[in-house]
Amino acid sequence: MAVMTAVAFLVVLGYGFARTGLDGLSNPSQGAARERSVDGVVLAKDRVSEPQGSSSTRIEVRFTTDAGTSYRFWEAGDANIGDTIPVHYEPGRPETASTHSVTSNSIMFGILAVSGLALVLLMPLLVLRLGLESLRHVGQAIRKRSAVG
Repeated sequence: MAVMTAVAFLVVLGYGFARTGLDGLSNPSQGAARERSVDGVVLAKDRVSEPQGSSSTRIEVRFTTDAGTSYRFWEAGDANIGDTIPVHYEPGRPETASTHSVTSNSIMFGILAVSGLALVLLMPLLVLRLGLESLRHVGQAIRKRSAVG
């Protein structure tokens, strides 16, 4: 029963991944048309410990919107303090700021969609395979008992 629960969870998770990825890919040109790009300045750089002993670098970036308001955000990156880098955001939503363009976001959405579809399609096939394998073992056990008796 625990196996079925885990498989069901992975299928639902896969559906969520696929849906999010496909929604993100639905109209990237529309996102690009809305996106604003401005120069940002790297204010700080930090190393973050990750699971299994690895680490990654993140940077703090400050940018000013077209309206003249200054914002800061942290994001994975490897630029040096003082570097000027492009920042992309949706007008009226500076919290969407990223150093990644719509194109790089589209690649990530594509990976997410493919991963989700793989989970949705492969998990039921795995259950089918396990079920058939179990039936084969049951059949072998019955034949052994019949041969002994």
